[in-house]
Amino acid sequence: MYAVFKFPKSAKEIDELYRDDTISRQTIIKRDGASLGLDDSLYVVVEGSEDALKRARELAGKFELRGSDAENIYAKIKDAEDAASFGMGAIFG
Repeated sequence: MYAVFKFPKSAKEIDELYRDDTISRQTIIKRDGASLGLDDSLYVVVEGSEDALKRARELAGKFELRGSDAENIYAKIKDAEDAASFGMGAIFG
């Protein structure tokens, strides 16, 4: 399970996600939109338990992407992670 959020760079809610005890125990992936070929926003994916996603939505729900928008961003982030992992494997073989 995951949730995708799109934040302006000045958003304080990102820090709240990292500080929250429940959410911080999950996988949190933060990427600059420019690195994904997108806009100047910050994208955050929280992967984890239903309780953690519920809490993330309480703290930052107004920034959550849904539907195909969330799926597309999630796929871009996962593709970038896979490419990075592949590159590290080629280096350290």
